[in-house]
Amino acid sequence: MPFRSPCLLLIAILTVAVSSAWAQQGYLVQDLTPDWKVFDDGEYRPFVRERDAGADVVYFDVDVGVHRNAKVRISGRHVEAIFVNGSLVTSGDVRNATYDVDSLANRFPGRILHFGVYASDIYPENLDVSLLTPGVRQATGPEEIVRPRTYFRDFVVSGIILLFILLIVVTQLTKVPIGFFFTRRMFATHESEEVQLYTRIASTTNTLFYVFTSLVIAFYLMILFRASGDRYVLGLANQAETYFGTVLKWGRLGSILLIALLLKVGLVMLMSRTFGLWEYHGFQVVNWMRLMLVSFGILAVVEVVYFLSGGLSVAVYTAFKWGFVGVLIAWVIVFFTKVARRPGYSLFHIISYLCATEVLPLLISVKLLFH
Repeated sequence: MPFRSPCLLLIAILTVAVSSAWAQQGYLVQDLTPDWKVFDDGEYRPFVRERDAGADVVYFDVDVGVHRNAKVRISGRHVEAIFVNGSLVTSGDVRNATYDVDSLANRFPGRILHFGVYASDIYPENLDVSLLTPGVRQATGPEEIVRPRTYFRDFVVSGIILLFILLIVVTQLTKVPIGFFFTRRMFATHESEEVQLYTRIASTTNTLFYVFTSLVIAFYLMILFRASGDRYVLGLANQAETYFGTVLKWGRLGSILLIALLLKVGLVMLMSRTFGLWEYHGFQVVNWMRLMLVSFGILAVVEVVYFLSGGLSVAVYTAFKWGFVGVLIAWVIVFFTKVARRPGYSLFHIISYLCATEVLPLLISVKLLFH
């Protein structure tokens, strides 16, 4: 339909031009993580993730003369306070804050704006510090195709294969029958024929299963922490950006869990003598370890299948997180039904023993692993 008025034609042309300009005008985002610094030994030095991850404060500078009309954006889950040139500009639960560089320059004279961000457990994954610079987005031209990084998927595939191989090796070395992994034995409330495993807690057979169980649990947690993003501090501490770095983190986490498992064994041995329940310590340790191995093994296989199929639901990984807690609670109930038949001890005595050897370690594990 032809335009009936030159004014209408002019308005249409201006509308198209303005719309085109607004469509291409935007902000170029520059990540300022490489500019992070920490104050150490009386001087500022660059932030190094392997050394400084988990810190409470990081610093960075913005040159006012270079970044006119720019904005500084700071966002994170645990930011508590932001300082500029030593002065507090905001505090509290700071989830997302944006500051205009020119406005800050008028408030704080000087060419350099020195920012200090205070937060709990600072990692590059849970703190975003960016510089927004006005710029024109390219409307034409082919986009650069970046090959997706698959190092963690490679780690998951190779890890599950390695665990299956180790399972075969361990069972062959220890000559443990397949019945060792049966659920009916795991939750048995009576003594079984595995007397040697009960009486020799530090035997080669049990030690190999301690090591293997620690690796299985660590592998399960590595996937859980990776999929959970920045939700858990321990998860952030065990993330890496390369395949071999992830393998090393797996080994380190497995070593920590092995030490924790041995401490649990020592606690059971100590408390069983203290409470006069020494005849149950072997049954308790072996079946608890068997429960951890079987339950985490099954959960790890299901988790691997879900992860490799592209599953990203937070609710599903939350279910993985609490699934093994439910199994451990079931073990406490089953073991209580066994110990409760012990004559000569009050119910308070037995419950105190269970709290010291099972309930308290469970609560500590949940607090540490999922903080």
